[in-house]
Amino acid sequence: MITLFTKRINPARRIAMGFAVLILIGAVLLMLPAAAKSGRQTSFLTALFTAASATCVTGLSLVNVGAYFSVFGQAVILILIQLGGLGFMTVICFVFFMTNKYIGLRNRMLIAQSMGMGTLEGVVKLAKHVLVITGAVEFVGAVLLSLRFIPKYGIVKGIWSSIFHSVSAFCNAGFDIIGDGQSVMSYQNDTLVLLVLSGLIIIGGLGFIVWEDILRKRKWKKLTMYSKSVLAATVFLLAAGTAVYFVLEHANPLTIKSSGTVQKILSSFFQSVTTRTAGFDALGQNNLTDASKVWGIILMMAGGASGSTAGGIKIGTIFLVFMTLQTVLSARREVVIFGRRVGYTTIVHAMALMVLWLVLVVTGAVIISLADGHSLLNSMYETASAYSTVGLTAGITETASTLTKILLILYMFFGRVGIMTISLVFMSHTKKANGIKYPDGEFLVG
Repeated sequence: MITLFTKRINPARRIAMGFAVLILIGAVLLMLPAAAKSGRQTSFLTALFTAASATCVTGLSLVNVGAYFSVFGQAVILILIQLGGLGFMTVICFVFFMTNKYIGLRNRMLIAQSMGMGTLEGVVKLAKHVLVITGAVEFVGAVLLSLRFIPKYGIVKGIWSSIFHSVSAFCNAGFDIIGDGQSVMSYQNDTLVLLVLSGLIIIGGLGFIVWEDILRKRKWKKLTMYSKSVLAATVFLLAAGTAVYFVLEHANPLTIKSSGTVQKILSSFFQSVTTRTAGFDALGQNNLTDASKVWGIILMMAGGASGSTAGGIKIGTIFLVFMTLQTVLSARREVVIFGRRVGYTTIVHAMALMVLWLVLVVTGAVIISLADGHSLLNSMYETASAYSTVGLTAGITETASTLTKILLILYMFFGRVGIMTISLVFMSHTKKANGIKYPDGEFLVG
């Protein structure tokens, strides 16, 4: 596949083009009559939407995947999820390993870019660890899920369902093949299934770079500032998310009011985990209170870690923004996190990503609200879900107009490839340094 790209195409362009080509190939395969249980050809838009959602590990779908697609179609979706979750360059790296071929500088740059690394040092070793850990975690997840799925579906279908859902959860995709169109709501009271899916989602959302740091350092004090920030923010958001959902939904008769206290906590925890990036639905998003939907949008914005299978503007970015706010409020001159100073450029990029996310999500919500007549809150929930590659839906996607479907496809693509990478597609390899230094000016803020 690498030979398809010319030498003049920089890493950012290759990644964007690679994902686009992968989506188109997936769409063509899903259009085949063999991909549908009915034996009929799937429309191009439906196939394209499904392929984009799978490759971008989102989970939004125009059809009931388990009931509509055949085993072949489900296998195509599963492959797209795995390729999209790991990054197709990581999988190509695996081919190099198997054929004992040397990975050149250009391909190392591609792998580093797809994993969100700022350096080429240790990139091949990291790719190997990613492949090994992914296989091991997904295998363990499938074994645990088989304890529920095999007794219910039989050996063959039970094993297939276990593998599919394990990969889907680890890659933070949110696709299911249960077939009832209710995601995992039928397992709302199943502690094993919810905890296994939660564990897979959390591990996948921590990110390849954090895994590598933990494997190498193995002690909290030795971890990098970034790894500590991601781990601390993840624990905080899981706890805060669980508590907020519990408070907002405990009296809601449409969700968890009738459940016991322990089950309410478990359901709130799972909703907190899945809302940030995964897309499995155990409560029914339409049934949530408006306050819970607003909280869900905030969690979607946070997402997972950079270089992970998760989406959002990244949890590290959110952490940095709030640490910057704390610095401003405490009248300090520099942002210091775990004893390390954060540079001005990094802070500006974090702020820009947050503003860009808000602008795109609100703009998309207004368009969907006007085009399809949905409430602005539900429309924003849908656009946030698509752009943050979460996959939860407030009931808009399946009945969406053509305009809304196309908009959501674009949002899923931008959200997965990364808006910063997309911007680099339109930039040249090198930029001439601006030698002009302008005089300072006064600007009133607040």
